[in-house]
Amino acid sequence: MQIDAIRCLNCGTILFSRTRHDFRSCGCSAGTFIDGGQDYCRVGGDFSKIRGLTLEVEVTQEELYRDWNTNTDKFGKYELPPKILSIKEKECK
Repeated sequence: MQIDAIRCLNCGTILFSRTRHDFRSCGCSAGTFIDGGQDYCRVGGDFSKIRGLTLEVEVTQEELYRDWNTNTDKFGKYELPPKILSIKEKECK
């Protein structure tokens, strides 16, 4: 499954939003965040320190929703990304 994501160039964290209203931030001084899941993509922070990404992940939409809904927090923020099959850079608008 392909999902929109971002990398904070300040701390190196890869972030993606699992579902609608799943606000994810890296927590460093750059203030990088992403929100919206597959419904929309809202990105913010210091745009000079954000790189847009497309991730190919080995999870289903249902697994992402369940992870968010149950506060398991297994997916959505990675310093060392498990279950990511590929990463492609793209323009962050």
